[in-house]
Amino acid sequence: MSNDKLERFVIDHHDEFDDLEPNPAVWDRIQKRAPVKQSPDWTRILWRAAAIAVIFVSSFIFIDYLVDRDRTDTLAESVSEEPEVNAIYQELMEAEFYYSSQIEQRREEFYQLAGNNPELREEINMELSDLDNIFLELKEDLNDNADNEEVVVAMIQNYRLKLEILEQILHQLQSANEKNKSHEEDSVIM
Repeated sequence: MSNDKLERFVIDHHDEFDDLEPNPAVWDRIQKRAPVKQSPDWTRILWRAAAIAVIFVSSFIFIDYLVDRDRTDTLAESVSEEPEVNAIYQELMEAEFYYSSQIEQRREEFYQLAGNNPELREEINMELSDLDNIFLELKEDLNDNADNEEVVVAMIQNYRLKLEILEQILHQLQSANEKNKSHEEDSVIM
């Protein structure tokens, strides 16, 4: 019953309760605090993407360096005391270092040019994988001391073949890109 009296009192004196109004500056401050929809900061996003790319590439290079160093250490351990054999292994290590860096550089260029053609990338990766398998077989022959000089020459030839394949494909992709660019420029002019 006391609730009814209180309710009745509030209803009867309603106008007396509504005599105070808030300051208009309060609403201005509330509106200022309201979240403003912001457009994305593209420069910040691009910097982050570039940082991620740099981290990825440097990690790849570092891991590749470690793998090459392990491979070189293994090859150096298998070198015998004979000067003639040392010269053959030295030649192989130098060729391996040179051709590996050249092949990786061409492979990166190829990936950049063939970025929108996954079928071509897959086909070239399969071809290079086949050559890698042949190289591993040659390396096993080298460990078995099966006519060392001929095996080393075959291994170097394998590197040359990989590099030649990549260079020919790069040349074809570059000329195709140039034709596409000139065709696009011609269509824009018309």
